[in-house]
Amino acid sequence: MMITVDSFERFGEQAPFDPVTASLGPVSRRAGSLDDSGKIAGHFGRLGETLAVLYRSEGTLRLLLGDEDIVITGGVEVRHERGHTFNRLTVGTRHIDYPRPADELDENDLTACAEPEDFDLGLFLANVLGDPARCERMYRLPTEVSEDAD
Repeated sequence: MMITVDSFERFGEQAPFDPVTASLGPVSRRAGSLDDSGKIAGHFGRLGETLAVLYRSEGTLRLLLGDEDIVITGGVEVRHERGHTFNRLTVGTRHIDYPRPADELDENDLTACAEPEDFDLGLFLANVLGDPARCERMYRLPTEVSEDAD
């Protein structure tokens, strides 16, 4: 079953993603969801050379980091560290060092509605995975979230 994932780095781009084979299809400009469900099921991007796909499949939030597919449960340990030229994302025992984004938001930037995680995929992943309530809400339709809360 193919799902649609949005590009983290480029607005308006998306690709089909096959969770079974962990293959990302060709990237295209957005014209609505690429699958029949009509919803976006995740985001993809690169941490240096490592492909990262955060997605929901069959009700479960998952993270593909390179060739490792991680089921996100309440007990996943995550850490993000900023370095001078490289940042490090740690998920469980997996460490990924990646170049620090050149266009990251600093504390003096007054861009409306922007957060530092909007410019750094590793920070975005750490913030989502470190917040169980946010993990539960990711890539669900509002009706799915309220049904699960009952």
